[in-house]
Amino acid sequence: MRNVIAISAVIAWLGGSAQCVPPTLAQPLVPAGQAGESKSAGFRYPRFELQGKLSATLTVSGCEYISGMTCKVSYTGTNPLPSRVYFVEFDEAGHQAGREVRLLYPRLEPGETGSATFRIRLSSPARVRLRGEWKGPWQSPY
Repeated sequence: MRNVIAISAVIAWLGGSAQCVPPTLAQPLVPAGQAGESKSAGFRYPRFELQGKLSATLTVSGCEYISGMTCKVSYTGTNPLPSRVYFVEFDEAGHQAGREVRLLYPRLEPGETGSATFRIRLSSPARVRLRGEWKGPWQSPY
């Protein structure tokens, strides 16, 4: 069964993962790390690589191509929430698509899930690498 979520804003965190958008814009959820084709739209979802202690701190789950690429991000509480998170995309050949970009994600409490927006350059990146920065408390990306 395909799950479809809807989004009401680029970064919408409503105390969990409840979100809403017109059904014509919604794409099937694909678990993070499972790159592949979406049968309904032909989009390819990338494999995510979380570097260092970020891999124990955050998890990236379902993604949709809305306002870039919007994914669910959950905070495990294992480490402090990073002050900033950056990402970079790679194509099929392993070439980096530009420089690191700051990830837009909400302030989360341990166990909470919110939506993060990746302002991607490639239409279908093969891989996305995330790097956390711990220089004080979480800082708003806005």
